[in-house]
Amino acid sequence: MHWKKSDLLFLPVGGSEEIGMNANLYHYEDKWILIDLGISFPDETDLGIDVLLPDFEFIKSLGDDFLGIFLTHGHEDHIGAIPYFADDINCPIWGTSFTMALLKRKLKENNKEKKLKLNILTINEQLKIGPFQIKAIQTSHSIPDPVSILISTKEGNIFHSGDWKLEKSFNLNEKTNIENFRSIGASGILAMVCDSTNALVNGKTPSENIAYDGLFDTIKDRKGTVLVTCFSSNISRIKSILDIALKTDRTVLVVGRAMLRAIDAAKEVGFLKDIPDLLSLKDLSLIPRSNVLIISTGSQGEPNSALSRISKDIDKFIKLIKGDTLIFSSRKIPGNENAISKVQNRFLERGIEIITDDDKNVHVSGHPSRDELIEMYSYIKPKISIPVHGTREHIEAHANLASNCQVPNVIKPKNGEIIKLNTNIPNAISKIDFTTHVFDAGEVIPINNERFTTRRHSLWNGFVTISIVINEDGYLVITPQISQTGVSDSRNVENVLIDLSLKIEDFVENLSSVKEMLDEELINQISKLVRREFKLTFSKRPIVKVHVNRV
Repeated sequence: MHWKKSDLLFLPVGGSEEIGMNANLYHYEDKWILIDLGISFPDETDLGIDVLLPDFEFIKSLGDDFLGIFLTHGHEDHIGAIPYFADDINCPIWGTSFTMALLKRKLKENNKEKKLKLNILTINEQLKIGPFQIKAIQTSHSIPDPVSILISTKEGNIFHSGDWKLEKSFNLNEKTNIENFRSIGASGILAMVCDSTNALVNGKTPSENIAYDGLFDTIKDRKGTVLVTCFSSNISRIKSILDIALKTDRTVLVVGRAMLRAIDAAKEVGFLKDIPDLLSLKDLSLIPRSNVLIISTGSQGEPNSALSRISKDIDKFIKLIKGDTLIFSSRKIPGNENAISKVQNRFLERGIEIITDDDKNVHVSGHPSRDELIEMYSYIKPKISIPVHGTREHIEAHANLASNCQVPNVIKPKNGEIIKLNTNIPNAISKIDFTTHVFDAGEVIPINNERFTTRRHSLWNGFVTISIVINEDGYLVITPQISQTGVSDSRNVENVLIDLSLKIEDFVENLSSVKEMLDEELINQISKLVRREFKLTFSKRPIVKVHVNRV
């Protein structure tokens, strides 16, 4: 890794070539800042893993040269990794009021609330930190208080868009101003690092009004209970649903810890005022089904979510029946399609009607579609376009669009690439091999850790445990004891284990040097014998554990 002190660098730690886990570093004058530090969620191939984390080792190695973290908004894929790395973060963190309110609650749940220095980022105010000037620009998204970040240096200005769209959420009193973007572009922008989520979607992302009208038309004539699932932090949507409930004479029950946390944060900073009293679970049975509206987490099919529990009919209080309606007021995040489908099928099997945005306008995106991207390029006029926040397909589509917008230089980043911006031909000058991390058994470890390889192997092949007891003369005291888990439940498995026990007994008794042999060598030879027999009999290669007890 070679760069100069004066190099203006962009380094995506996560969020390029993937949806989620956004974390982007900037360097100038030997100092670094980070925009966002988010998580991603595993798909069904990542067995036993709850959350995916960016590689924090390089950031940690920067020491005092790492000056601060700036958060564009409060979604999990932008702030969710902070509690996991709280013990290693020794710099201040800035974010807008709602973002900080959410983060404080997350830190408190993880007993990390006193670990970090949190600061409120004020819209349009200049903040100087080392060689960087930072300015938060208000935009719109599917969460309150989102911002773009303008980074100014002596070598040029960078516009980091964060997640955005141009249509305002009417019920959050957003003050997004197109003239702000025009002014930023007129001041001269070296590079725009921009959201690619909807780069494949033609047209323009609709306003929240469309979702409000679609939800109202869907809910107003329903006879049974209505359950709406949406993203927990989409306060604008929650506010719309609360208003619709009032107009359709329904009492609202909110389920899901993340949603209750977001509502509490929104109340604290003034985005939810004078809302009607919410229904408690214990009082649910006292209200006629036709007067109940439930707002629930779990729109992405998360196995431990409230919606998944209700779909399995194992929730103690909430029971949906034929005649009830389930509305998915959300989009499918790529990779979650199968999980969502499984949840939906469980409801369909019980005769519950499901409405999605494929059926009616019950959801609008929080990201810019192609027409809005074109519009933003006309305002910002960057010399360099760097599409982020998307899979390779999204980034390629965004890059082609930027080229068509006559942006002189378009860079398609990969996680770990160190991209020099203040040069005649902006390009990647080096690469760091970042490894996705996970939180497992109370610690953050690389996803390629041997324990996960062992778990996947055992999932498909099972376990075999052997215990032998040898006396001081090197003879077996009792017959070798063998048990298996997950290899087979066929009728002949017991006979196979008995036969294998006899083979181990013969093998040990025919060894001339058991008394002097190291346990490690004996274990290795018995393991080879057992694996060979199981492969021949069951076509499996189980994890074999041999316990040698000398008495």
